[in-house]
Amino acid sequence: MNISGKTPLMQAKNLEKLLDVGEIYLKLEGANPAHHKYDRIAEVLVRDAVESKKRGLLIDGGEDYIRSVLFYAKRSSLPVIIARFSGERFKERLFKEEEQVRLSPSSQRMAALATYAKEEDLYNASSGYHNLSLSVIPLQKIGEEIVERLGPSVQSVFTQLSYGYTVTSLHHGFMDKWVSSELAKMPKIYSCTIPKGNFIFDDYKKSHSLEDLENYEIKVNKYTRELFTGDSFLLEETLKAIHDTQGNLLSIDESLLKESVHLLKKQENILLSVEEGYAFAGFYKMAKEGRLEKGKHVIVLNDGRSDLTMVPIKDFNTYDRETLGKFIESWLQIYKDPIEETLDALDHAIQDGHILLALRNNIPQGICLVVHTGFKNFIPTYHLGYIATKEGNKGRGIATTLISEMLEITGGNLSLHVDIHNKRARKLYEKLGFEAKYYRMIHS
Repeated sequence: MNISGKTPLMQAKNLEKLLDVGEIYLKLEGANPAHHKYDRIAEVLVRDAVESKKRGLLIDGGEDYIRSVLFYAKRSSLPVIIARFSGERFKERLFKEEEQVRLSPSSQRMAALATYAKEEDLYNASSGYHNLSLSVIPLQKIGEEIVERLGPSVQSVFTQLSYGYTVTSLHHGFMDKWVSSELAKMPKIYSCTIPKGNFIFDDYKKSHSLEDLENYEIKVNKYTRELFTGDSFLLEETLKAIHDTQGNLLSIDESLLKESVHLLKKQENILLSVEEGYAFAGFYKMAKEGRLEKGKHVIVLNDGRSDLTMVPIKDFNTYDRETLGKFIESWLQIYKDPIEETLDALDHAIQDGHILLALRNNIPQGICLVVHTGFKNFIPTYHLGYIATKEGNKGRGIATTLISEMLEITGGNLSLHVDIHNKRARKLYEKLGFEAKYYRMIHS
């Protein structure tokens, strides 16, 4: 089961009041384990690399892409080599602990990567179109997850335009749901990018048509030219996806980009890097200009995630046991236990277990508590006693972040119980790798 994907789709109620365009949902791809949409691709590539029996991975791409691939490669104990070309000092600086190889010339980048991977018996996990299917298919799940959560009527979806992966993938996901009658009408796809320099956007501005794509001449940097020369498939698919859904390509200037990222943080407490802020900026631009009909609007945020701080509780000085107990009792609502049982679990957790609080602006928003079982091999060493989030945090990924952090703390040696009727919790636990091994039976 994939540990990436099934990311939170958070309703942005403060933005809804401010912009008055209907319902607004934020797809928080930063809730993936390595905090980026690229996790979806990286996990599949690493699995393919393991099955290929190669001796390791060769990686090339931007910082976020490399971090995602590294995360999954290390989980699978696969050796990694990062390719470095001239002018890429950032790799040397950011990934100095990883093995790197200097390749040249950069003008023949894809060929150099393919040759080195073949000679060294490495799986080529570099970003590029040799892995087209394994890049598009995982991202298709984003569209499917949106429909599964919001139902058949989604007005528009905003995404960031780079090489066209996500636009094409969303279109495929929506088309699949439309064919199966789970989607009433294809959502309009709006793809947002820089005012000048993105080859797809530059072409769109010139012609506003889809003609003569196969003879398209790319006039951008050497890397992009090499990726697309002689292969206009994804370029054609990207423009068709936007055209067929009656969407548009939107240019975003730097001032609007920064304003949008700041607004998102202020209104919804969502962290989003400026580099990945184009999708939200495009949405904000159209909303301000009154160009959006009221409906359900979704913005895919490549590295967007809740603005949270995870704080381990080592004693009862800052938050006493009664206060923590009240958090659990209040936030669990119908799933709460008698307070005596909750306080008992807290006592055991502080003695030889772990307690994590999720804070936003120093205000508690969620809690996770695990106790030591006293075993090493018979059953998992730790057991999840409680996990709860404050009302108003639904869909923000707080529970996912808390459990992911606790899995790291416990080395994954963790069991849990879940109410059989709590379908939302069961789905979360399954996504994070938990399996139902047996029924828990209690003598009453």
